[in-house]
Amino acid sequence: MRRWTAALAMTVVLAGCGGGEQTETLNQQPAWQGGASADPATPATPAALTPEEAKRRYLAIVEPYNTALEKLETAANAGKPWRTVRKLAAEVARTNAEHAVALRETTWPAAARTPMAALLAENDVALRHWRRAGEAADAEVLMREIRKAAAHSGAEEAGKVRAALGLPAYREG
Repeated sequence: MRRWTAALAMTVVLAGCGGGEQTETLNQQPAWQGGASADPATPATPAALTPEEAKRRYLAIVEPYNTALEKLETAANAGKPWRTVRKLAAEVARTNAEHAVALRETTWPAAARTPMAALLAENDVALRHWRRAGEAADAEVLMREIRKAAAHSGAEEAGKVRAALGLPAYREG
């Protein structure tokens, strides 16, 4: 039991995003890439956020996801039962999906658009594994899916987004 929790703790540390269940939204084109508007009177591409607005918006969007990841890590480090960790993994999946939608719906400054697209691509892969972890039938499946999600944490991409936005590197906790 302790072996899987130690491995879990290490993988979750790697999964932080320096940075719900709407699958169809995950593949939508981000607003800043000219996604179609539902209202023809509305411009297809809203104005990009100012640098200060973008910093605040990014931090507000990723905070619930980062908090969920930290709760998962804390539970794993404390040796909580795998079913408890599974519930927390489901919460990570929920917050991951929600933050992906919010990141896509935001019109980022030009410097952040390419790293944001890369972050969202990694996020899409990770999200599939977070969802599977949240539905795992046993500790082995839970660990496997958490490791797969962590392999697509987007940490490098999130670091580039943060740099493009003028934010310091992500610090856990």
